[in-house]
Amino acid sequence: MDDHLFTLNGDERWLIRFTHLKGDAYGITYTRKAARPRIVIHDGLRGRHRLTVLIHELLHAIFPQASEDVVEQAGKDLARVLWTLYDITPKEDEA
Repeated sequence: MDDHLFTLNGDERWLIRFTHLKGDAYGITYTRKAARPRIVIHDGLRGRHRLTVLIHELLHAIFPQASEDVVEQAGKDLARVLWTLYDITPKEDEA
């Protein structure tokens, strides 16, 4: 399990946790209505797929009113641009 705390939406403390997820979901966002707002990402994801899922879930956290279609497309677009323009090496991939 790999935990990180971030402030989102100006002043909301969010937990981002990378851990094993059962089932078909790669990520889950527990909204600010939850006892503790958090994003959980499957720890088996690597590289660009991990980035895409993280961005997707961050979009849910920051824009909870956005439709799944909007979040899905925006997440893919942002991940593609960031992956292409920046030399992104996720911490779990570093040697």
